[in-house]
Amino acid sequence: MTSNSFRLAVMLVLAGAMVATGCEKKEDTEPKEEAVAEPAEETPEKEAPEPGAKADMKPHSSAVPGTENQLKWDQDVPEVSLEITSPKEGEVLESGDKVETTYSVTNYRTGKEIGQHIHVIVDNEPYIAHYEADEPLVLEDLEPGTHTLRVFPARHYHLSLKKGEVFKTRTFHVEKESEDFEFDASKPYVTYSRPKGTYDVESAKELLLDFYVSNIELGDDAKVVYGVDGKETTLTEWKPVLLPALEPGEHEITLKLVDGEGNVIENGGYNNTTRMITVTE
Repeated sequence: MTSNSFRLAVMLVLAGAMVATGCEKKEDTEPKEEAVAEPAEETPEKEAPEPGAKADMKPHSSAVPGTENQLKWDQDVPEVSLEITSPKEGEVLESGDKVETTYSVTNYRTGKEIGQHIHVIVDNEPYIAHYEADEPLVLEDLEPGTHTLRVFPARHYHLSLKKGEVFKTRTFHVEKESEDFEFDASKPYVTYSRPKGTYDVESAKELLLDFYVSNIELGDDAKVVYGVDGKETTLTEWKPVLLPALEPGEHEITLKLVDGEGNVIENGGYNNTTRMITVTE
């Protein structure tokens, strides 16, 4: 092949390549059909949370929220109500061996799976945590005489609800009335709730002191005084308290309702309560 023929062959090859490239670019620049978007499915509206269910969907534990604002938010729940349906007020029961008590709680979910429950206090003993509020709670071996129930809903970490018709008291008798029974549910009284029992040292870094005030407003003329191992603090406002860290060992917790002069307001002994708690290593 001559040099002229070779050059001509190369030029023809290059020209063909350029034409092919141009065609590809032309095809690339042609408008493509736009995909038609299918109409989006309507998202169903979420149901409004049940009243009193602020903490229901979170895994529960006995840990106390670390702020007073959280405590206030958790205890003020609207539209919750509670009733003691059995025994009836003033009812005389034949025996105290097994006393069936029943309750009705509205707009507040209870159960071990979410941790919320009701506190049931017999006389002035430490509370019983009753998780299945729609089922009876059987009290055993009640002595003959007059007894009281104090009942209120509580959060998973045992903070009591304090708004609305949530605290109820019931007086009943086993076999007979007590001659020396002096508690009057229409007069001022305070109900001790927490702390109680035994805690590990980690939990005892911030224990909840909680109580319920009935038939009186705290202020200059009525105060709550709580004590930890003899060191007392006076409250003129009804609110839960986060106690400072406690060392391992036994500790004495006291709670009193006093007048403006610091004297205990008498009401059947319920306004001066002492509990012993234990902190373990």
